[in-house]
Amino acid sequence: MPLLNEIHSIVVPAASANFSAHNYTEVYAALSDTIVINGVNVTMGGGSSIKIKVRSVSGGTNCILMGENINNTYDNRLLNG
Repeated sequence: MPLLNEIHSIVVPAASANFSAHNYTEVYAALSDTIVINGVNVTMGGGSSIKIKVRSVSGGTNCILMGENINNTYDNRLLNG
């Protein structure tokens, strides 16, 4: 499901990432933290965010991931009648 009006449909803690169910396109740090995104250490300041296609993530206990559902069955029902 594409991003609609810059609004994400899901928000999860980085530790709870589920790459088979969601596409993540933004990382937000509530507090200063270092998180590994796509194999790269990223130090983030509290209240900062980065827009990036997240393919893997570790660490970042103060970070959340935002994105979209991969397969939204509600939308599929609407499209299929």
